[in-house]
Amino acid sequence: MALPEAWLNELMSKNDIASVVSEYIQLTPRGGRLWGHCPFHADKKPSLSVTPDKQLFHCFSCKAGGSVIQFIMQVENLSYIDAIRNLAQRAGMDMPDEIDDKKLLEQKRRRELIYQANREAALFYCKALFSSDGGGARRYLEKRGVSAETAKRFGLGFSPDGFDGLYKHLTALGYSRDTLIDAGLVIPGRKDPSQSFDFFRGRLMFPVISASGRVIAFGGRTMGNDEPKYINTGDTPVYNKRENIYGINLLKGKKIDDIIMVEGYMDVIALHQYGIDNAVASLGTALTSQQARLLKRYASKVYYAYDGDEAGQKAMLRGIDILSSAEIEPRVIVIPDGNDPDEYIRGFGSDSFLILKDSSITGVRFKLERMAKLSGIDTPDGRDKFAKEACALLATLDPVERDRYIPYVSETSGIIKETIREQCGIPVRAAANKTVHARYNNYKKPKADNERIGCEKKLLSCIMTSPDAGNSIGRGKNFSLSLFSSKNMRSFCARLLAMYSTSTRVDIPLMLAELEGDASDEVSSAYAAADDIADPVSCAEDIIAKLKFISLKAELSELSEKAKAADSPDKKADIIKEYSTKYALLQTLSKQHGELI
Repeated sequence: MALPEAWLNELMSKNDIASVVSEYIQLTPRGGRLWGHCPFHADKKPSLSVTPDKQLFHCFSCKAGGSVIQFIMQVENLSYIDAIRNLAQRAGMDMPDEIDDKKLLEQKRRRELIYQANREAALFYCKALFSSDGGGARRYLEKRGVSAETAKRFGLGFSPDGFDGLYKHLTALGYSRDTLIDAGLVIPGRKDPSQSFDFFRGRLMFPVISASGRVIAFGGRTMGNDEPKYINTGDTPVYNKRENIYGINLLKGKKIDDIIMVEGYMDVIALHQYGIDNAVASLGTALTSQQARLLKRYASKVYYAYDGDEAGQKAMLRGIDILSSAEIEPRVIVIPDGNDPDEYIRGFGSDSFLILKDSSITGVRFKLERMAKLSGIDTPDGRDKFAKEACALLATLDPVERDRYIPYVSETSGIIKETIREQCGIPVRAAANKTVHARYNNYKKPKADNERIGCEKKLLSCIMTSPDAGNSIGRGKNFSLSLFSSKNMRSFCARLLAMYSTSTRVDIPLMLAELEGDASDEVSSAYAAADDIADPVSCAEDIIAKLKFISLKAELSELSEKAKAADSPDKKADIIKEYSTKYALLQTLSKQHGELI
């Protein structure tokens, strides 16, 4: 079948090669291309490259290559015309014998005019921002901490207050009224449809730029208290908000491990200005499957950092499932006090935001915490409701992931782990002694603490008493995380001190709920003892001295054994000299801290 050129171009434009290939293999950006393991041969290292600008793929090992059509032919084992049909179905297009070639050419010409009009509009708005008319908009940006350099980088602009300034400007350049209405830049009058008015007036302007670098739409924000706060371009022949992402053009050519997804234009701009240049925003609160496929072209992990209001929380719940379905790992950054990312990073800086990112929670954990909050776990009925809903969720997970969250559900609901497992549909082995109450089936005899672990727990208890005490101890000249021989306590302490440095409100019980096994046992034991410490800073100083005393005793014992085994007088003399030095330090500590050690 001879295919009309215009129709074939339309098919190719609606089947972006990176998007199609990423449905079969994972692509990673590197050196201006996307790379993945070739599906056509046993590929030990990524040798298949995709060049989005050229809409081509090529494998440097088996030499397979071509357009998206050739890729589908090989990966689906289809003939040329069947591959065409496959792509047409993906794009929702009719085959050529059912369409009018002239109509396609007209549609293409219409879209091209809209692209050009949008570009001219973006230039018009940008020029207005830096003119005398844009003084108010510039002051607003300064107030929000946006520099002139950042404003230019994002192509920000200002739409003048007049009714038809943009309309007159673009028609003077030769664009027709119909094109400007199609682009969403101009609207007809309500009372007199023959009149024409600018859609955006008196607003700060945000151009939306596609992954290929073309201006496709705009968002406009009021700088006062007018409602609605934002207005946005509706669907046009070149733009559908379900298929595009704000800021995606700035990821082109970058090698990134993950993407931070925020709600608004200003959140993206603030994060980029503070050096976090992998932030993007969904155009509208809810993420779509089309947007998820677009994100997957750039990274396999997405961190949500939405606002803490109800709309933002619900949107994250829906988005977590969409990301997971697209084989993208979702994580959630919890921002303290309900701040949005823009407010937080301007108040605390990028380092603090990145600490929050490092402390992010999984999508499943976010769902469980949300269930707990809505169920009302302060009542028995609420805890039961939470447990049933949580188990229904856990039952959908694979066994390894499910086991990760059972301790949290058990702790939060107060129901033993075995019962949680049964509710999830997991068979539980019957206890050998049937007269023992089920609540004690998982009892294990606690391991006795040695002297050092006991001291480490007490030091952690001191740090857990309050943020002020914790910060004072953590910044002390004698403190070091290396004082903790326990990896569990050392890791927890590092995370706790990091959180103390950014917030005076740290939810330690919530942090404990994330721990499992021995880590949960050790740290919970330390937290339980925190209330008994009257002067945590002074107590910590004594404990640090005792830990050093214990370390020195261990080192002296080791040196004594080495001296006995020394195979030469000189080597033995060196060991005895080191022993004497450390013994003197031990004596000094003993005098300074008396009965404590």
